[in-house]
Amino acid sequence: MTLKTLRPSVIRHSEWYKREERDPIEWKKTVEQVKLRDKNTCVYCGIRSYKFMMVNHIGAEDNHSLDNLELVCKPCHEVLHIGINAMNGNLSVISSDANQAKIVRETRRLIWLYTPWNKIEEEILKQFLAPNGKIYDQEESINWANQILRAIPDSEFRGFLPDGLAVVFHEEGSWEQFPEAVHKWGMRASK
Repeated sequence: MTLKTLRPSVIRHSEWYKREERDPIEWKKTVEQVKLRDKNTCVYCGIRSYKFMMVNHIGAEDNHSLDNLELVCKPCHEVLHIGINAMNGNLSVISSDANQAKIVRETRRLIWLYTPWNKIEEEILKQFLAPNGKIYDQEESINWANQILRAIPDSEFRGFLPDGLAVVFHEEGSWEQFPEAVHKWGMRASK
């Protein structure tokens, strides 16, 4: 499987709430088809998992054809929707020319090594922050997302963070009964 290039992005505002219009039974069937086609593997970072994978719309959110859908892990999905994830404090923009999927994979590796979050963030910045680069705070990261959103051409559904910028992750915490290392990063067993 050839991996796609992961670029931090936002989707046009008019697409945000279309999930409420989905037929849940048909959507579940479609999700299973995408998982089967993509072999339970994230099309961006290459992690393979049978749980917590997500189906992302490439274009219009109401177009559920298989060629408009892709299987992604939760961190890669957050990268594809940086606005809401910056608002939730899950990620920040940084100056970096790094391949975004490498940042995802290295963050996952450190989590699987049970590295504390403060050390993960230090290591990721050491590896991927551009020399004399900037770390944007939450408000500035949200501003980047809003700038991208306003600049999406009418003919497009998605806008991208400019080259020379990437995103880094922050601790999100547990979801339902699952620790973050499991629901977000795909760790199979706890320490």
